[in-house]
Amino acid sequence: MTDHLSLPLRLPETHHDAHERLDEFVQHVATRILHLRWTPEYLDDIHDADYQAWTYFDEHQPFEELDDHALYHSIHGEDPPADFELYVPSRIRRCILQKVGETLRSHADRRDAFYAIQRVLPTHKIRRIHRRRIKEQLWEDGEYLSGGYVDVLIDQLNTYYDRHGRYPDTYFELQDPPEYSNGALPYSADDGPTSGQAVNYHYDENEQSVTVKVKTPDTVTPERRGDWSWHEHDLAGYDAFYTLTQHGSLSAPEFQSTWRKNGDHIHELSFPVEVDNADTDGDAERVLALDAGMRKDVTAVVVEETGEQVSRPHFVRVTDRDGMRRLHRERQRLNDQLAELRRSGRDHTAAFKTVQAEYERVNTKIQHKREQLTHDVANQVVALALVYDVDAVVHEDLRSLSPPSGEGGLSWELSSWARREIIEKIEYRCEYVGVDVDRVYPQGTSRSCPRCGSTGHTCKSPDHTEEVWWGGHFRCDNARCGFEGDRDYIAAVNVARVFFSETDGLDHGFMSSYTGDSETVPARRSVGTRLAFGRGVVAYEPERTGATAGGGSAVITPAVALSESNADGGDGCGPATRQYTQFQRVTAEHC
Repeated sequence: MTDHLSLPLRLPETHHDAHERLDEFVQHVATRILHLRWTPEYLDDIHDADYQAWTYFDEHQPFEELDDHALYHSIHGEDPPADFELYVPSRIRRCILQKVGETLRSHADRRDAFYAIQRVLPTHKIRRIHRRRIKEQLWEDGEYLSGGYVDVLIDQLNTYYDRHGRYPDTYFELQDPPEYSNGALPYSADDGPTSGQAVNYHYDENEQSVTVKVKTPDTVTPERRGDWSWHEHDLAGYDAFYTLTQHGSLSAPEFQSTWRKNGDHIHELSFPVEVDNADTDGDAERVLALDAGMRKDVTAVVVEETGEQVSRPHFVRVTDRDGMRRLHRERQRLNDQLAELRRSGRDHTAAFKTVQAEYERVNTKIQHKREQLTHDVANQVVALALVYDVDAVVHEDLRSLSPPSGEGGLSWELSSWARREIIEKIEYRCEYVGVDVDRVYPQGTSRSCPRCGSTGHTCKSPDHTEEVWWGGHFRCDNARCGFEGDRDYIAAVNVARVFFSETDGLDHGFMSSYTGDSETVPARRSVGTRLAFGRGVVAYEPERTGATAGGGSAVITPAVALSESNADGGDGCGPATRQYTQFQRVTAEHC
């Protein structure tokens, strides 16, 4: 199997204005082309097409249907000359159609999820408790939908219900035509590195440098072939880019823009590299078992098929839950204000637009924090898998989620959303390094003693004995055993017991026990291009290349970052590229 890793290379400031024009041009033209194809028929047809998205379209027809004068007016705020006609080079057209097609495919998937959810909607607004009921009904009906689609669509449906007092009949009632917020342009529809008519690129392995030529418009509204120019750049190579090219081959890059924290607007070419994933034999003798809890993001423990537990439990926590809670409360407050303005018929006022803009700002900050959270936790888990040289990472099936009582909205949001995202990021990292990822369907994993197999109960802490359903401490009810321990640790061990069992449940002949404590905390943020790990069994410092612990070691090479597609695929990203920290197996003496 293969996967795509990617590294964005920053384009120099010497042609910043030219890149700005390309970004604005693509944003406006792609949005209008998308709106022309925003119909049920196009979503139906492109959903069934499994080839490159741009080939679904007639290359010329969408641009012939484009209202050039309306486009000119929207960009410049004035009427164009009477003879104005937009000129778009052939390969730029294909790249824009690739961007539009990918967005339509994404919405075709979401539309399928919408109609599946529509069948099980209540007659009132969806509350937190109903989310689980909706998911359970979908699973019982055989509709195993992406949890991401379900959660995003439920939020959209609730917003629609606040405004209209009912749910929409069709997906197009719920979802307005998307508008691109940037001019990201996939070059996968061009003619290759040396023959491309939109971008050329060459990587010099000896010099570790990249030479690229990018075609950009001389004006945002070009009228002729002569209004397009080539700009050449020599980009210094990065160690991470060199490492990636040693493992695979370059693919067509994507032009993209981003804002730095200092306010600078920069442009990049993101180069995917196709790499081979390591093979696995599917015979697991040692596993890293995971439990995603309410108070800890992940609890991990290593167990062998003999029942021997070979590691201490490792508790991975995010470092900025307080910040997430503040942002969550602020978003909820703004959402309540928007709902009240809608109910009072003031959703067309300036006040509504102001609150809406603030809501979007807060929501963007939450999304960025979530992204950092999931990548940091996933990197910790994969590092542990390599440190202990496991054959598989095992987690509980996400359908076993239950909303906690009294934990507040953020805990439920983190537990449901973050579990899914963390597991997805663990899966594609493990594919690359040759570690299987399996799921089990546990029942009562946090209420079964891993030492004697008896049932137990949870309480607030080791100092309490009274049962609390969502307590963090486990006590075995068998008086002759008396085993106790952290609830999430117990659940992680029991996940391993289910995995090694010959049945789909807990095997009372398979016992394991261990006492100890360890905490692995991700750093608040990545340090430069390298991921920094906090204290714990996996210790990594930016100036070092290795981390040693347990029965082995893991090398963590520089992080490879890129912009991933947002929830609705609206940024038009090209190949399935990933934000990635590359892990490699090494022996301890090489560290």
